[in-house]
Amino acid sequence: MRADGDYGRDPFGKSVQEAEYGDRISTPEDRERLAPQIRHLNEHGYVIIENALSPVQFAAIRDGLDEVNSGTGFARSAFLGEKTQRPYGLLAKTKAVWPLAAHPDVVAVCEGHMDDQIQLSSLTAATLHPGQPAQTLHRDDGFYNLPDPHPPLSVSSIWALDDFTAENGGTLLVPGSHNPPTETEPPARAVNVEMKAGSVLLWTGATWHGGGANVSIDQVRRGVIILYCRAWLRQQENQYLAVPRETVREMPRVLQRLAGWWVIGAAMGFVEGRSPLRLLDH
Repeated sequence: MRADGDYGRDPFGKSVQEAEYGDRISTPEDRERLAPQIRHLNEHGYVIIENALSPVQFAAIRDGLDEVNSGTGFARSAFLGEKTQRPYGLLAKTKAVWPLAAHPDVVAVCEGHMDDQIQLSSLTAATLHPGQPAQTLHRDDGFYNLPDPHPPLSVSSIWALDDFTAENGGTLLVPGSHNPPTETEPPARAVNVEMKAGSVLLWTGATWHGGGANVSIDQVRRGVIILYCRAWLRQQENQYLAVPRETVREMPRVLQRLAGWWVIGAAMGFVEGRSPLRLLDH
């Protein structure tokens, strides 16, 4: 717990900061339970959690994404995919994805890997249609202008709403390419990640990856992409503008925190000197 005396004297002091940053969303028990997955992510740069959704959850999420996709055209660049539907701001567009963003296993793995508080960086989707070429391999933390090597800054995830295969565009990934990181090009050939619908793939922000090529004749590959970063970094997608305050009020507290509506390190993100959660509660 925060030492109020120390906080009042020096909110930037070591004791206060250690107490503040120790306030995690996941529990120590969950991080211990998922220690093998955290270790795999640390060592290989990626991990798959299989069967992470119940059939009822899965059906609701896929229906929600299909509804959003019904009003979403194809992207307008080669990188985003000219035969890919890529809606943004999903937190505001469908409540169906809320359980994905706050999934306790994913949150625990992210917090365990980064050993820090986390927040949502972006929440989008990628629905690959037949004929979509493979995406350029890239690193998701490349827009943070920091020299390599650096501590892990982010974790990305994609939820499979269809079976992911090499034929329909299963995510391309270079295992181990996060350590040591390279700034110029991936050090080895990428492989397609194949997994069953209802599973989630997580990879570090430093791991080289990209969307696969959908070379099938009639298969559509749907995935929800959620990026998490350290809570003191700027989000890739501006959640404060993308999600109306009325919608944030309806979110469970865990998701409100993940969306950035709380104070980090005792002094980052406050409004009128207090937590922004007050704006939601009053």
